Amino acid sequence: MSRLAVLATYDTEGRLWPHVRRQIEAYAAAAEVVVVSAGGLREEDRAWARARAQVIERDNVGYDFASYQAGLDAAGDLTRFDLVVLANDSFIGPVVPLERIFEEMAARGVDFWGLTRNEEMGDHVQSYFVGFAPTTIASAAFAEFWRDFEPLDDRAEVITRYEVGLTRRLAEAGLTYDAYFVPRAHEHRRARARRSWMGVNITFDPDTDPHLLPDKTAEWNLVRNIGDQPPNPCNTMADSVLDDGRLPIVKIETLRDDPYALDAEALLRHCERAYPSVFEGVRDYLDHTREARGRRLTKVTPLSPERRLDGRALAYCAPAAGPDEGLRPSSRFPPGSLAGENTPPAQIAALVGSAPNVLEVGCWTGELGRRLGAQGCRVAGVEADPEAAAYAGEALAEVVVADPAATALSDLFDPGSFDVVVLADQVEYAPDPAAVLEDAHALLAPGGRIVVSARNASHGSRRLAALQGHWSMTALPVDRTPRRSYDRAGLLRLLADANLVATDLRGTVADPLVSDYGVPQKTLPYGIAEWVRDQPDAMVETFQVAARPAVPGERVEAPELVPAVAPETVRLTDAHTERAERVRAERRAGRRLPERVAELEEHVQQLEAELARHPLRRVAGQLKRRVL
Repeated sequence: MSRLAVLATYDTEGRLWPHVRRQIEAYAAAAEVVVVSAGGLREEDRAWARARAQVIERDNVGYDFASYQAGLDAAGDLTRFDLVVLANDSFIGPVVPLERIFEEMAARGVDFWGLTRNEEMGDHVQSYFVGFAPTTIASAAFAEFWRDFEPLDDRAEVITRYEVGLTRRLAEAGLTYDAYFVPRAHEHRRARARRSWMGVNITFDPDTDPHLLPDKTAEWNLVRNIGDQPPNPCNTMADSVLDDGRLPIVKIETLRDDPYALDAEALLRHCERAYPSVFEGVRDYLDHTREARGRRLTKVTPLSPERRLDGRALAYCAPAAGPDEGLRPSSRFPPGSLAGENTPPAQIAALVGSAPNVLEVGCWTGELGRRLGAQGCRVAGVEADPEAAAYAGEALAEVVVADPAATALSDLFDPGSFDVVVLADQVEYAPDPAAVLEDAHALLAPGGRIVVSARNASHGSRRLAALQGHWSMTALPVDRTPRRSYDRAGLLRLLADANLVATDLRGTVADPLVSDYGVPQKTLPYGIAEWVRDQPDAMVETFQVAARPAVPGERVEAPELVPAVAPETVRLTDAHTERAERVRAERRAGRRLPERVAELEEHVQQLEAELARHPLRRVAGQLKRRVL
């Protein structure tokens, strides 16, 4: 396979730093390489690069797209390549082999792609690393884009006209695109929380950035509501690089500027530990260039130790922390997730109500317990992490430090002590779920209930992910792998086997394309997304069920599912929906076609009969006979 890689690089000293050299070597092993240096290279770096690639040096004007154009021109006939990659030096990585990326994107069958997509200025693939298949290379839209290119000196205009504009022009020409990194639902939620936190804590420095000071109420409202804006995955989801390189790069801007004050130092430290060869020398590069190339557009107050504990999913590196400092399955409720009805905590709280005594198994830092306490409940908790348990103890009536997977609840509390026992995200991880339920059963007072929350194994995202080979057993940022999954029938059967009767069944809902399982949307076969959405429980992301001890001999019907919100309110209306609606319209039209034809034939017969009876018809016939 013939490939071309054009690398745009710039350094104030003309150096090729170690991370850039590693990129060049990786490209050279997989493709023909053109290195375009804006501003030129030092002699020793020029000699090193020429041994591995064609080198072009140009004036530092026009940003990366001017370098891309120079590299493409130097490569000559682009139609001889099966893949053309344009990349710059603004990131560290990739942390996964290039071949893995190339094979994955080739399997998706799109016309062009990037490592990430961004919707901040309109949906587009980000231009720091973008690949073009032969269909795009040979297209008139691709040729016209570079023919119309003019170097610009305004960075914002370059992004608008060329980065966003490239995707827009190619897409308008009917070319398809996608991104290697497909964010999961929890990453989207965390990104929104991070942006919201920044919007609340952001301050502007009038001495260095007076032009950024909001001067209108609407501008201040935009800052305050920044969490509602589309997030840039390179900043808000940067620590997904630690999830086996699902996001295969880290932007230098994230490490050097830390624009969200989410502890970029911790991110760098974890990356150095996870990918030592990739991040070797990066710290020296950042220190050396921080003054020359770092840019601080905003000042954000860093997270305090207390807030970092209360919201670990808010700071960088939460998914990748080690056994002593990582997330547990009970850290399922990041900051902000208690808001709204369509969340597991809200549905759990609704099922618990105002029960006097409640036990939460795996209470983490007590987020759910605080909500239940506000409802009038006295809440006790069990938590394996001593640090989190100490924080939860400030709000809960009692917190016992113990691992519920290794210690029986009956060894920690007296029988009949609680009106409700909450098991949220617990049965999936327990070695023996039935034993955990029976153990919780023994703690119930007369009339007591067990409330269980579990993820739906038959949610549409899991079905679509499995169909495309993107199935993952570790969709949540946890440090233990779920042992099993449950659909509705399986969860109710588990309760029945533990001698429990389900009395109430609720569920949070989410569209299959917006969930924890990364589902590449552009490559879904026609009709699949809509078909999956229409399947039973495909829109239900998690189940929350309340159960009481069974009475011997009783027969109880399974409860009806009550969704947190109407599924139609979260069901996406996208290209899949539009295509399906067009086909349904065509099928309806096709089914009516024979009927319509019969109507037209009958109408023609009526017209012919009327014409035959018309006096002019008889006169026309007489004239015709006389002429002939």
